[in-house]
Amino acid sequence: SVNSRREIRVCCIPVNNRNPRRRFYSAVNFLTMSGEEDATVREPLDLIRLSLDERIYVKLRSDRELRGKLHAFDQHLNMILGDVEEVITTVEIDDETYEEIVRTTKRNIQFLFVRGDGVILVSPPLRTT
Repeated sequence: SVNSRREIRVCCIPVNNRNPRRRFYSAVNFLTMSGEEDATVREPLDLIRLSLDERIYVKLRSDRELRGKLHAFDQHLNMILGDVEEVITTVEIDDETYEEIVRTTKRNIQFLFVRGDGVILVSPPLRTT
């Protein structure tokens, strides 16, 4: 029997067709009868592909963290994020007491291009409850 329930399937299309080596992927949603084919993970970048148009958490070098909506990415993990919150953590040592002083700085950015060589980790956002 045919399942009458409709699901949304996420499909990726290349944004830049001129250079086949340099591709960014963007999400296109359409209705289908089954979303199982595109939800399979065959390679590590498939996990990121499934997060297109979703909020993600990105840990970067230099103690920086980003939380934002993933709009596009490529095989180098270059990413375009929207509605981004950046958190920068700095650790200083007090000259008198030699204690560590941890400071965090936050800022909001509407759109951000992230260069992939600075990316350490990509995941769904951590939930704070």
